[in-house]
Amino acid sequence: MESTDADATKDVGLSERELSILGALGEGMSNKQIAKEFWLAEQTVKFHLTNIYRKLGVSTRTEALHRAYQLGLLESPLLEAAASG
Repeated sequence: MESTDADATKDVGLSERELSILGALGEGMSNKQIAKEFWLAEQTVKFHLTNIYRKLGVSTRTEALHRAYQLGLLESPLLEAAASG
């Protein structure tokens, strides 16, 4: 992670776990898939998502991803496709 990404993460207060879950959201994973991937209860995933939404000031998965891309917390798949294409 670049220092600007680290700064953005620190600014919004996301933990490493929350950032990992946000990345899984960006990959299109469901709560159930995220729980299985990270060996968590599905309720724990929901708890983390609630915290992510609060810290990013959003109320949906889509808004969370949009905000994460704006802040540079996640690399947009559109940018990745353009770079490789």
